[in-house]
Amino acid sequence: MPRKKKSEETGTEEAGVATATAEHDHDHDHDHDHDHDHDHGHHHHHGHDHDHDHGEEEFEFAEDPTFDVDYKGECAYEVKVLVPAANRSKQADSMYNEIRESAEVPGFRRGRAPRPLIERKFAKHVKAEVDGKLISAAFQKLVKDKKLTPIKMPDVDGLEALREQPQSEPLAFTLKFEVSPKVELGKYRGVKVERPVVTVDAKDVKEALDELRGRYSTFETADAKTKAKDGDQVIIDFKGAVDGEAFSGGSAENYPYILGTKRFFPEFEKALKGAKTGDELTCTVKLPEESPNADLRGKKAEFTINVKEVKRRSLPDLNDDFAKQVGAENVDALKERIKNQLTSNSAEHSDRVARARALDAVIAVSKYELPKSLVEDVARGLMEDRARELVRQRVPVDQIEHRREELMAESKKQAELEIKRMVTLNEIGDAEGVTVTDEDFETMAEDIAMRTGMRADMVSQYMSEESQRRGTYEGRIFREKAIKIVMENAKITDKEVERDELEEQANDADA
Repeated sequence: MPRKKKSEETGTEEAGVATATAEHDHDHDHDHDHDHDHDHGHHHHHGHDHDHDHGEEEFEFAEDPTFDVDYKGECAYEVKVLVPAANRSKQADSMYNEIRESAEVPGFRRGRAPRPLIERKFAKHVKAEVDGKLISAAFQKLVKDKKLTPIKMPDVDGLEALREQPQSEPLAFTLKFEVSPKVELGKYRGVKVERPVVTVDAKDVKEALDELRGRYSTFETADAKTKAKDGDQVIIDFKGAVDGEAFSGGSAENYPYILGTKRFFPEFEKALKGAKTGDELTCTVKLPEESPNADLRGKKAEFTINVKEVKRRSLPDLNDDFAKQVGAENVDALKERIKNQLTSNSAEHSDRVARARALDAVIAVSKYELPKSLVEDVARGLMEDRARELVRQRVPVDQIEHRREELMAESKKQAELEIKRMVTLNEIGDAEGVTVTDEDFETMAEDIAMRTGMRADMVSQYMSEESQRRGTYEGRIFREKAIKIVMENAKITDKEVERDELEEQANDADA
């Protein structure tokens, strides 16, 4: 099933952007968990023909309406519409006849009530229905005739005046709406891109091996003189009180805590560092403003902590037995497997950075007009995501509120970039005649299945369950094909960088 050209669609995929998401239209392993691209509720139904009203018969006007189109810039339109009075008469006549056939009027058999009586009884209702129908039909005709791609239903000015206007006069009103983003593509073939690369060496392999051994480590009781440090596990009893009163969730016994994980309050961490078995400690903690218990928010709690045991992490020996435990034949095979994984991950990061740079290079030489409401909607969603992230990081709510303006400015900048990236790839895909087939769709399902360990048929079923969800995945495939064309024609230069620098650049590319 070939995918329709983007320019033939209504543009609501652009309204989705990629919030969602929330993988922002990047190819993360969790793609299958989301049916949005940070979409904020907007999706696209690929394959629908928007030149008609989803299969309904096209409305026929007795006399065509006239449109005075005023383009305001930034994808905003104001259109003065005049619908000749003959259309009101025709529609009202048809509706009165329908009502007369079915209405039950006291003193008359069904369908036999006099027409003047029906008109007096239902005049207000018929007028409202007719005008509403004509406004909707006029908008549909405008969109079709002018080949517009509105992202939302229009605002209608002049409705109050219409309520008082006689049925014999033309219907006059103004439609205000925005269309999907406009882009004038610059050069997208032959863009120059610097791709950061790293060479995996023995040091990288050793660090990865140590991390792997850490996951299989055990904690062994240290002697009484051992001072707790980051990475150690301390077994503690603790009790907290606010104004001398114990509070729910403020105490525990035999609690195993790993220093340095920062899962407890910073004051707890500070008190426990350097502690020995048998120590009794105290600390004062300011409870968070977002505490579930409103009575505790921002209060100071006094804690007593008894250190019952200090345990130190013990790593398994790096030998063939350990290699077999993690699924390798021997240590050499394990090292080779890790080296291959690191090389593959580094290549993926390098490509991600290069793709983002190539796309941004195209954006830099292209011209855009973006609808304000779309930028605001996407920015609002991004800011809410950022605020939730800060809450999870235990940043006080009052600090987040204090930074609201700054966060909104950052989110707006990011929203504009996300929208530009999406519409640029859509436009390139259209220019290159890209289509999405059922085979492409199944290939994506198999790829997700392989990365997640799920069955391919279950992934495919999930992706196809709803038309908007399928449309989202098809949109990703479409844009993936478009960026592939850009990369195949790009002039790429590799630059050796440190691993940390590559990872930082890859994270920036995801932002």
